[in-house]
Amino acid sequence: MDELLGYVFSPLRKGDIELYRGSGNGLEPILLVAAEETSLGSVGRLEHEYALKAELDADWAARPVALTRYNDRTTLVLEDPGGAPLDRLLGRPLDVSHFLRIAIPLAGALRRVHERGLVHKDIKPANILVEAASGGIWLTGFGIASRLPREHQAPAPPEMIAGTLAYMAPEQTGRMNRSVDSRSDLYALGVTFYEMLTGQLPFNAADPMEWVHCHIARQPIPPNERVASVPGPLSAIVMKLLAKTAEERYQTAAGVEADLRRGLAEWEAHGRIEPFALGGCDVSDRLLIPEKLYGREREIEALLASFDRVVANGTLELVLVSGYSGIGKSSVVNELHKALVPPRGLFASGKFDQYKRDIPYATVGQAFQSLVRSLLSQSEAKLGQWRDSLSDALGPNGQLMVNSSPSWSS
Repeated sequence: MDELLGYVFSPLRKGDIELYRGSGNGLEPILLVAAEETSLGSVGRLEHEYALKAELDADWAARPVALTRYNDRTTLVLEDPGGAPLDRLLGRPLDVSHFLRIAIPLAGALRRVHERGLVHKDIKPANILVEAASGGIWLTGFGIASRLPREHQAPAPPEMIAGTLAYMAPEQTGRMNRSVDSRSDLYALGVTFYEMLTGQLPFNAADPMEWVHCHIARQPIPPNERVASVPGPLSAIVMKLLAKTAEERYQTAAGVEADLRRGLAEWEAHGRIEPFALGGCDVSDRLLIPEKLYGREREIEALLASFDRVVANGTLELVLVSGYSGIGKSSVVNELHKALVPPRGLFASGKFDQYKRDIPYATVGQAFQSLVRSLLSQSEAKLGQWRDSLSDALGPNGQLMVNSSPSWSS
């Protein structure tokens, strides 16, 4: 792109998708987002972000200008609103006033995203630009944003899930049997606020599956227990954002923004924030039906009890789930996803299809395909262990399994 020739670029963010700031004499400042083309899906993310340019506003987002090639890489050119990535300010706790003057416009920017019918799905400090002088906040990183108000995340291997695991809502991992919606962004906002107030993430993990376990099953230490200077109401706001189920979180970014504004007013007037009832202005503009399963407690308990016995005793068990089409059998079975995370179990499923009744063992083959895809995402060392175990277990029947499910040939 000839228009980029006069620019000098300085890095703002490294990784699979890198961010640069471009400047030059007499030239309009720009941001440059370059994709590492060997990284799975990174080019597609830039293309998707560019496709959203008409829906992004310069008041709260770095708007795309062009999608081009530069230095033999796919590159997205953005308007430069100014500021620096928020992650550059972190690593230590921010004081209360500094936190609130970033958190309030950040909640406001996220409110505007949701008002446009978008779910960002990758809110994190590296995707937030902060201008200290003006108090401006702009969001970037819309590469996996969704136009759908609610969508289901399949339980893919953690390494394959789009987004950033350290900031990912439990339902975004695909292991909560719940859909992803705007409240998933609010969870990520809570992780970001936690890091701003304490200088550290609410959880630490050594590998992707441990991150998933943390978000689904572990309760974070409240921010005011880690940093004594954090006011109790701010800590309570963060903990409400970090609720495991979406129904227990704030329902809107506007509700978060209102509570933060109240906190700022009290802090500036009195130097403290008295406890108050959270969510007084947290009213959603849409009907959100809870996705909790009702009337299936006994069946779910039977499934979980069976799984617990297998984990404890190493025995094999078979549980059959029957019922009319559309009655909710899959939803009941999918409640197992959460239970599988702590022992790092693998979930494989196949569904009977009336249009494939002429294909022998089609449902079993479908289940094996999902299992093998999960195994193929693991390291070569672990994959070798599985290969040896499967070979020993199957013996001369190994070729039969390959023939029934092509994924096994991998």
